[in-house]
Amino acid sequence: MQSAKINVKAYLPDRDAAARQKDTKLKKACKDFESILTYQLLRSMRKTVDKCGLFHGGKGEEIYQSLFDMEISKDMSDFGPNSLARLLYDQMKGPAGIPELPEETPAWPVKGVVSSGFGMRKDPFTGESRFHDGLDIAAPEGTAIKAAMPGKVAFSGVKKGYGNVVILDHGKGLRTLYAHNRRNLVAQGGFLEAGTVLAEVGSSGRSTGPHLHFEVTRDGQPSDPSAFLPVTWTEHQMAMK
Repeated sequence: MQSAKINVKAYLPDRDAAARQKDTKLKKACKDFESILTYQLLRSMRKTVDKCGLFHGGKGEEIYQSLFDMEISKDMSDFGPNSLARLLYDQMKGPAGIPELPEETPAWPVKGVVSSGFGMRKDPFTGESRFHDGLDIAAPEGTAIKAAMPGKVAFSGVKKGYGNVVILDHGKGLRTLYAHNRRNLVAQGGFLEAGTVLAEVGSSGRSTGPHLHFEVTRDGQPSDPSAFLPVTWTEHQMAMK
C-alpha cells in the first residue's frame, strides 16, 4: 500500500518571491546597461565639439564633465516602452514578464528498476524479516545519481552498512539519503540544485549488488520515498522502457 503523498512544496523556497527578485535584478541590469551605453555615447560626442573654458581645462574639467554625463545617462535610462532597457528586458524575460526558473518538483535520483520497496522485507543476508527504511533502485555501476531536489550537503562520507553516503538537508526537517555509492562527487557543506550529479551507483557497504539505497526522513523519522517522488514506481519503470 502506497503512503499518502508528502507536500513537498512546503519544503521548497517561495518560487514567486524568487521570481520577483530575479525580475527586479534583470530590470536593474537592463537599465544599468542602457545608462553605461548612453554615458559612452556622450563622451564620444564631446570629443567632436570644442572644449569650454570651465575650470580652464585639465583634470578638473574632465572630472566635472564625466560626473555630469553620468547623471544625464542615469536620467535618460527611464525604462520607457521604447527604451533600450525595455527592449533588452523584453528579450530576456520569461513569458509573463518574470524570468523562468528551473522546475523544482522532486525527481527520481537515478534511472533504474525498483528492487526493494519501503517497509518490512526479508533481509537479503540473514533471511530474517526486517524493516527497510528506503527504496532500492538497481542500476549499472557508475550510473549518475542526482539530487532529488535542492539542498545542502549535510554529509558526504562513509557510514557503517551504508558504504559511501551523501545526505542532503532540504530544510524544515526534510532530508534525503543516497547510499552504497561507488564514489561520492560532492563535499559536505555545499549547496546543490535539483538534478546535480552527487555520486555514482555502486555496491559499497552492506550490499548484494550495484544499486542506490534512497531514503527520505522528516524530523529524523523515515518516510516512504514513493510519497515524496512525483510518479509511482510503475510509472518510473515504464518510462525506462
